Amino acid sequence: MNKADVIIIGAGIAGIASAYYLQKNFPNLTFKIIESRKSVGGTWDQMRFPGVRADNDMYTYGFNFDPWKGAIIGNGQEIKKYLNQVTEKFNVKKHILFNTEVLSLSWKNNQWTIKTNLKKFTSQYVICCTGSRDRKRPHLPKFKNEKKYQGKIVHTQSWGDTNFKNKNVTIVGSGCTAITMAPSIIKEAKTVTLVQRSPAWIINIDSKEKSTRSYKTLQVLWDYFSSRIFKKVQRKRIISGNTYYNETTTPSYDYWDQRPASSLDNDYFSSVKSEKVTIVRQGISNWEKTGVKLKNGKIIKSDITIMATGGNSQLLGGIDIFIDNKKININDTSWYRGMMFSGIPNLFAHAGYINFSWTARCEIVSQRICRTIKYIKKKKLQSCTPKYLGEKTRPSIQANYILRAMDQFPNKTYKFYQNYIIEYISFKFTKINDGALDFSK
Repeated sequence: MNKADVIIIGAGIAGIASAYYLQKNFPNLTFKIIESRKSVGGTWDQMRFPGVRADNDMYTYGFNFDPWKGAIIGNGQEIKKYLNQVTEKFNVKKHILFNTEVLSLSWKNNQWTIKTNLKKFTSQYVICCTGSRDRKRPHLPKFKNEKKYQGKIVHTQSWGDTNFKNKNVTIVGSGCTAITMAPSIIKEAKTVTLVQRSPAWIINIDSKEKSTRSYKTLQVLWDYFSSRIFKKVQRKRIISGNTYYNETTTPSYDYWDQRPASSLDNDYFSSVKSEKVTIVRQGISNWEKTGVKLKNGKIIKSDITIMATGGNSQLLGGIDIFIDNKKININDTSWYRGMMFSGIPNLFAHAGYINFSWTARCEIVSQRICRTIKYIKKKKLQSCTPKYLGEKTRPSIQANYILRAMDQFPNKTYKFYQNYIIEYISFKFTKINDGALDFSK
């Protein structure tokens, strides 16, 4: 049996942040990072589709302890390279076990047993850094007569080698992936048609913009919260400021009801304006031999159909969790500060914001985890377990991938704010023994 003080699951952004702050706060603590893939990066190692890049600025997406030095928006390869450099610079890489998949976690006698496809580990603490989506099973809507279609179907999450040169391409979806992908594919394809059941809000980002983490933090949060308060004003401002919006392209929902997509240097808007990219606002009825048939009866002919239909939400990487041999259903728990679950001792997990940078929250959660471990060590305790407290879980954003998975989320949340500034202050200055945790010796 292999033993460590802490086991970190995942070598993406959250795993790297967790490792950095553990090393900084506990030089003598032993830890291992278990990663199912063959390299670091998480999402940025998996996503390979054309045009893949960050959806938000890199000033807030880069680590605070090693700021991003490139352009305001980084592409997939640049971000992966950056993450790899961080793991080497801060001696994190030597702690990573690649090609190792965690199958289950079992708590008994004040320790975790971590079962993987290769070996077992034991630890006092586990930090789950598996992201928020199912990496193996993307969301793939089913339409009738799929076998009838003679073209190629590709999902953005499971990307392979695909030749677009002089091909007619259909992209199904209206989210961030579809918006970033279309301008890239049209450079080689003959035609690109975006089939959207409903359009999305899209903002433009200037690649030459220079800023700071502090300024972008305030700017993004102001954009989000002002849109919650002044919905009609924000809607009117965006529509009047961009000729792209018309009856076909204007969303029915309010700005920031879902996370807005982004166009870099107007690449998407320019592609649509030049008619290189065609938008069809209509639901899909079924597959035909030559493409998809819409509900209005029209057939969109294509050689390749790309399903940019997003992923399925998944907490804790779908790993089975047992407490004293009893399997835990996460839907029966309360979500403590978006980082622990009621009834589960010494298990920490990262979850991001829907209105701000994933990395920013990973860092403040990592620091709160370190504060919690320090408290346990100082008081000579063995474990801490959140109580079943809070209010009924209600999604603060109407994204389909969240709504589809509500039965997989904790049914209550306790002090989980979708506000970076509030959580930064709360995580840093509120006491660890806040009345919501049970500690045991």
